[in-house]
Amino acid sequence: MMIKKLISLVLVSILLVSCVSSSKLLQEGRYDDAIVKAIKKLRKAPTDRNETAVLRKALKLANKNDIESIQSLKLSGQPSIWESVYQHYLNLNQRQEMISRLPDGILNKINYKPHNYVNDLAFAKRKAADYLDAKGMFLLNKENRFDARSAWKYFQRESRLFPDKPGLKSKLNTAQKQGISRVLFMVKNSSRQNLPKDFKDEFNRINFSYLNRKWLHFSTQFNVNQNIDYVVSLNIRNILVSPGLIDRASHREEKTIEDGWQYVLDKRGNVKKDSAGNDIKIKKYRTIHCEITQVHLTKSVQLSGTLDYFDNHSQQLIKSRPISSQFIFDYQFATARGDVQAASEKSKVLLHNPQLPFPTDLKMIFDASRELKQTALSYIRQDRRLFR
Repeated sequence: MMIKKLISLVLVSILLVSCVSSSKLLQEGRYDDAIVKAIKKLRKAPTDRNETAVLRKALKLANKNDIESIQSLKLSGQPSIWESVYQHYLNLNQRQEMISRLPDGILNKINYKPHNYVNDLAFAKRKAADYLDAKGMFLLNKENRFDARSAWKYFQRESRLFPDKPGLKSKLNTAQKQGISRVLFMVKNSSRQNLPKDFKDEFNRINFSYLNRKWLHFSTQFNVNQNIDYVVSLNIRNILVSPGLIDRASHREEKTIEDGWQYVLDKRGNVKKDSAGNDIKIKKYRTIHCEITQVHLTKSVQLSGTLDYFDNHSQQLIKSRPISSQFIFDYQFATARGDVQAASEKSKVLLHNPQLPFPTDLKMIFDASRELKQTALSYIRQDRRLFR
């Protein structure tokens, strides 16, 4: 979305510039835009006096601004000036390269006199890189993650000047590693009940990769070779497991089904005939019964505690959130006495369910941990701004 907005703004800017005359751009002090506009016009009409005059004046004023800026920066004597000095020399050189492509006739009219900026560019570029490298190393040697991030920015700016400079990638990687805030996630059992053996393993398998950022990294494993800046502790304080409840309910179901056939007799006991002389038969029916006993099993567990955020360096509690989850075992099956054919479709479904026992308390606790894990992840995502 942001990229689309940026592209739209650039397109709008280009359209606005294309609609403004070079003279207007010159009056507004937009010298480089005026130069580009004038050059475009002169390529189509090389003898246009107005555009030639605009180009001459805009070029003079644009160059004057850069030269005066360079002189002012050098007079300051500050070591941090050279990136800006280099940029001003780039402006001068790029402007000159653009102008130099015009026909000689136009160049003569604007009194164009080329200048060799190669040595100036090389010197300013080298001085800028030296300053950025020294500043980056100074910050990196402070050995704290905030200065390491600043050091990374200096090395990154240096890499724009000399992308292939030996040792620079290593410095960037070192600054990147030192600048990361590392968060350790752990589970603590403060309840009086035992947790399943694989309870903590379930949390150790949490994939935090989608929460990780450039300067933020989550882990469930402690590494002695890495500093831990924050600890997020899921503290299980209470485990409540209800007793298993059994609800039985019996009812009678019946159904009328076909049970063969029989002859139709007249009053004398003789078999009746139809118009074709065939014996008349009718279906026989009988009613069947069965007793259905529905069994409803319920059992629940609730885990509750806190999600605690600590600054590992100061050992201070930053924030604490209440957290809980619940798992309910709800199961039904049925048994039948009598003719099962009499059972309704609903009862037949229950009859097909196996007769399961109640799950163990440890199994219930483990099942509840899945919801607890998702809740913890959601809270950590919301609280990510706490980790600087």
